[in-house]
Amino acid sequence: MIDKAILNIAPLAPNAFAPLPTGAVKPRGYLLDIERTLAGGLTGNLTKVWDSLSDSAWMGGKGENWERGPYYLDGLIPLAWQLGDEELKALARRFIEWTLASQKEDGFFGPEDNPDWWPRMVMLKCMMQFFTATGDKRVLAFMARYFQYMYRNLDARPLGLWAVARAGENIQAALWLYNITGQKALLKLCEKLLAQSMDWTGHFHTFPDARDQKRANPWKELEPRLKETDDVWSDAWRLHQRTHVVNVAMGLKTPMLDYALHGGIKQAQAFKVGYTRLMRAHGVANGMFTGDEHLSGANPSQGTETCAVVEALYSLESLMAQAEDAELGDIWERIAYNALPAALSADGWAHQYDQQVNQIRIDRRERGWYNNGQDANVFGLEPNFGCCTANLHQGWPKFTAHLFMATRDGGLAAQSYAPCEVTWRVGEARVGIAVEGSYPAGEEVLLRVKTSQEAEFPLKLRIPAWAQGAYAQIGEESVPAQAGQYLTLRRVWKDGDCVRLILPMEVRTEKWYHQTLAVYRGPLLYALPIETQWELRGEMPLCDRWARPLSKWNYALLPEYGLTADRTGTRITATAFVCEEWGEKMGSADQPPVRPLKGAAKKETITLVPYAASPLRIAQFPYGREE
Repeated sequence: MIDKAILNIAPLAPNAFAPLPTGAVKPRGYLLDIERTLAGGLTGNLTKVWDSLSDSAWMGGKGENWERGPYYLDGLIPLAWQLGDEELKALARRFIEWTLASQKEDGFFGPEDNPDWWPRMVMLKCMMQFFTATGDKRVLAFMARYFQYMYRNLDARPLGLWAVARAGENIQAALWLYNITGQKALLKLCEKLLAQSMDWTGHFHTFPDARDQKRANPWKELEPRLKETDDVWSDAWRLHQRTHVVNVAMGLKTPMLDYALHGGIKQAQAFKVGYTRLMRAHGVANGMFTGDEHLSGANPSQGTETCAVVEALYSLESLMAQAEDAELGDIWERIAYNALPAALSADGWAHQYDQQVNQIRIDRRERGWYNNGQDANVFGLEPNFGCCTANLHQGWPKFTAHLFMATRDGGLAAQSYAPCEVTWRVGEARVGIAVEGSYPAGEEVLLRVKTSQEAEFPLKLRIPAWAQGAYAQIGEESVPAQAGQYLTLRRVWKDGDCVRLILPMEVRTEKWYHQTLAVYRGPLLYALPIETQWELRGEMPLCDRWARPLSKWNYALLPEYGLTADRTGTRITATAFVCEEWGEKMGSADQPPVRPLKGAAKKETITLVPYAASPLRIAQFPYGREE
């Protein structure tokens, strides 16, 4: 593992933080349990059970030769090195060694029968992680040769379909290599890539796609237009690209890369402006925006693709490195602690293509998706399309990897407080910080310092915007913290020092689509769990998993009666009534009614649980009134 932070060098705009090398942050507690479950489930076994990877062309086989191998490797590498799992490391090295050996004299690499730029962009992300985990300098020479090949060939063979929207992945890799080597030609390559790619900076400022695509551009009308031409710059394809939910999730970080190259207020503000408009038009309470397969409005019964969840998380992790902006971490946590676990089965063997915030059935009914298949919300190996089967693996390991980042002034920044341990070199000292507690359910976090010798460095603690009255305690000293800011603790740290961080968590509500109410405590979204009957189609664990409701779900909240959390933060009680006018439509909860009247319905006490704890759930409730 390398022991130096890779920060922007001139003329790039300086960044506040840098990701740590792969394996520097390791999971503990429940986070370790999650990663071990992944290793024992799909992530550890996918090449054994899935035809798309069992003979992958990215390991020299004759199978799938496009994005699925690189997608899978992108999550396999951090998981293997975080767990120290030698079997998974060996599997990752099979992909890496074949890819390194595949490079031609001119710099091209990968399966010869598929020259698409896009999957190679994902493989570059894998190479970056492999280098920081191992220090293998072959990676640097490999990437340098390939970038020279790109620069020579992009004019004659410009970016194609997916690469146009996703070129930010390639730009990020080129900037990463520039920060190691200082080769100015890499900056010229970035300029060429930007010129050939979608203008996400301008798009997020204008944001022309505020309408549900089912109404604005019905698929039955758009699809024939796409078949008429393969010109990626045609109006039809530009519309397809900019409204595709995964493209949007990846594109969120591209203006930051533009800013690193050029500076500029427009580039600096593009994410905040764009995310605000995106969530206003298509946002749901788990922090994500809908897209089944394209932006689908803000109705909480619309779906959100798992690929979009993990790519939005990675975009936020990239953005968080650029600026000392605690608000980015709030968005990141909301998605990571809610949308991410909800997309995966508890045993690590199945996932959904689409999750719904209000999800009352899981089966193959024809739903109101934009253009996804009937099995899109089924838990299984490969519902709808296999991209999520290959790509879901990066979610948890990359979340773990970014719990701590290096600061530009030689310290460490804690971005969230899931149990973990970071090991890093500060000057001559080898420093470790272990994070303990039950966050995000618990308010108290302990950070225990281990160090080979006394070391002076800043420790930055991100304080969420909801944590009013937060403070840190070191021995007898209490340090108040400002919500929505970073608290900097600069001192000479000694072995055995302990920081006790208190993040008060009050129950609160937010209004969403149709004046629905969502209930939060800390970063967790809470939902009504629906009693569920599961139906397995096939043999466990590789089977489709359907579910139907056995209890009422159509409740409207009466927030005036208060919301009360238990001591553990795992239950919230609320007052509600059954809203008879709210029913089911095409296997989903219908549009939630706006401010329904209680009428003769009786008041009931209902119990809410963390959103991801119940696959069948209601998390955006009609805001009920009594008169």
